[in-house]
Amino acid sequence: MLRTRARRGPTPSTRSESITLALGIAGATAGLLVGLIALRGTAPLSGEGSIGQVAGVSALVTSGLVGTGALLVLTPRRHPWMRKIPWWRRALAITGPALVYAVLAFLLTSAMFAVLQQAFLGVALDRFAGTFWVSVTTGIWAYVVGASAAALNGRSLATLLMVFLTVGVLAAALLAPDPSWWQRFFSQLGASSDRAGTTFNLTLALTGLAFVTVGDFLAHDLGRWARAAGEPWWKVQVVRGTLVVLGLLLVLVAVISLNVSEYWHNVAAESLVVVFGLALIVFPVLLHRLPGGLLVFTGLAFAILVMLIVLFEGVGYLNMTAFEMGAAATVYVWLLLLIRAVSAAGEGTAEVEPEALSGGDVTPQDSGTAGTATE
Repeated sequence: MLRTRARRGPTPSTRSESITLALGIAGATAGLLVGLIALRGTAPLSGEGSIGQVAGVSALVTSGLVGTGALLVLTPRRHPWMRKIPWWRRALAITGPALVYAVLAFLLTSAMFAVLQQAFLGVALDRFAGTFWVSVTTGIWAYVVGASAAALNGRSLATLLMVFLTVGVLAAALLAPDPSWWQRFFSQLGASSDRAGTTFNLTLALTGLAFVTVGDFLAHDLGRWARAAGEPWWKVQVVRGTLVVLGLLLVLVAVISLNVSEYWHNVAAESLVVVFGLALIVFPVLLHRLPGGLLVFTGLAFAILVMLIVLFEGVGYLNMTAFEMGAAATVYVWLLLLIRAVSAAGEGTAEVEPEALSGGDVTPQDSGTAGTATE
């Protein structure tokens, strides 16, 4: 007897991959048009009027548009709860990461072509060869951003922000007109209105803006764990509120730079340190039932911070910049591990209605009709 084999339709993963491939092709086409219009003759790989500059701008605009579209359409397919959060929070959840994608694409593209220019000293390409590389670069970024946004979650967004913050700060340091900026303090990078100051402050502002989205993802995952573990709902609100405050303070540190107001800049920076310190103390207490080594690493983070203070204030081994960089790296790695621990704890538990995460009347006990996770 012959048995007919049922035809299987495309899975969500294959559909998503097809969409991101289409975005890559569209990006390459857009880059082709940009190159043909912007490049008029032979041009170097890097510098003013170069192929790298055109490719960077093309990647910036295309990545921003692709990121916005993917976060608006593709990401909610993976996280249906995003469609139900208040419109202004959804707008922030789209705007922040999309801008991060756009600026990161510009910075890395510019750096890549600068390195290539140093590797091939004196090389210059004609209009058609230059257009080819603009098209290839733009297409790659469109594909990467589309795939990343489609699979976005709390862990990947936190990692993206860590990469973006590192790249942005290094770019600002390389652009700084004063090579001895590090002998004073970290905020010196943003104390001017030149390219270095703009890059530094823009990096901090976009990181802070996207941190609000991290708070939403973390609150969703933490809400799932809290419901399964029978934890009080106010703990979720405290954690999310703290991350939102951290993001807003980071934006203020960037907007109120040293050349705008030293007093208010220092107030915002000191408030940021205080809230980080409170998070280090309060979060492990509130979330002591979380599985994993969060408590262990929290103790290790405290030990590292104490060591940094001793090396800075006690023996004078570190200057202010080294102390600030060490403390920032320690706290950010701790936050990244916290997000990963919460996301891992929330996997496999029931979904949570977004009204509960907004501070509504829904509680873990009366939201039992929520659907199962689609992740």
